[in-house]
Amino acid sequence: MALDLDPGAAALGNPRLVNAIVTEMAGGTIPFERFMELALYHPDLGYYRRPGRIGPQGDFLTSPVVHPMFGWAVAGWCRDLWERLGRPRPFTLFEAGAGTGALATAILDWAEGRGGEFREALRYVAIEPNARGAEPRAEWVSPPVSPASAGVVVANELFDAFPVRLFDATERGPQEIYVRWDGNRFLEAPGPVVTIDEAPRGGRFEVNQHAYPAMVALCRLVERGAVLVFDYGYPREQLWAPWRTQGTLLCFYRHTAHEDPYQHVGEQDLTAHVNFSELAAAAEEAGFTVSGPVSQAAFLAAVGLGQTVEASRDSMAEYFARRRALQTLTDSAGLGRVQVLAALRGVTGLLPGFEEDA
Repeated sequence: MALDLDPGAAALGNPRLVNAIVTEMAGGTIPFERFMELALYHPDLGYYRRPGRIGPQGDFLTSPVVHPMFGWAVAGWCRDLWERLGRPRPFTLFEAGAGTGALATAILDWAEGRGGEFREALRYVAIEPNARGAEPRAEWVSPPVSPASAGVVVANELFDAFPVRLFDATERGPQEIYVRWDGNRFLEAPGPVVTIDEAPRGGRFEVNQHAYPAMVALCRLVERGAVLVFDYGYPREQLWAPWRTQGTLLCFYRHTAHEDPYQHVGEQDLTAHVNFSELAAAAEEAGFTVSGPVSQAAFLAAVGLGQTVEASRDSMAEYFARRRALQTLTDSAGLGRVQVLAALRGVTGLLPGFEEDA
């Protein structure tokens, strides 16, 4: 039976969602991972079940909504991959977590603007189980998804939105964080001590147990081709570096970052950095070779986004718009520090953006 929370609880976020979480606790505790899952993905009330979360009027920006140039760069990379695969028909582009459809629109516009065989071969499959975009040229689907013989999977800021297990390193080992309700607010509670290979010996850290199987599943979508991942994160040794004692969990509410997941519940984004060592291991298990990760700033420079800016000098308004967007997309304190990883199978040579990583 749902609880009738006092009026002050509304300040915690969506009161119906707070009610649902407290009801599931049944006077006890739940793991932080389950709390995060409900906050983001509750079937009816979760943060991502409603549109309008991404963009200037939402809570945070992603690269595709900054400017279509990001999608144009991805499209050019995908066309290069298509050519190296022998120009297969069809060539399926799966976008995992397609969201608003901004990336789909930019890629399809780029392909149509150039016409020819690539556009004729391109099939765009937008995978999105939550609030979907409205790009009509894409096939909008929910998992499970049928694989393709040739193509590419693009995942932009997908893995960092998965619920994570939260731990404090103690002398006895990693102690999992649980969440309880004290009648007025959510509070943390100590959970069991568990065994984790190569876990940090001090501070707080997260474990994303959904990332590895999700990466394997994405690789299985294409028999020949690539999986191209853009996300915030680091290899394991940097993610769990001794000096990183507070973990990487962050909240975004109206374009303000903070570290309190227990306010604005269901009304703010929760995210944690990705372990790229796990993504690479998952891709290798699926039979792919891995390039990267490299920074998004380096990747976009290598695929020629600077030239795209310069090519617009005939219109100064467009030129300055593109130049501002390029600065945002490559800002080392923001989107420029997103990491880019490519997993390849049946492809000869290195693709643009990863030559210096070899």
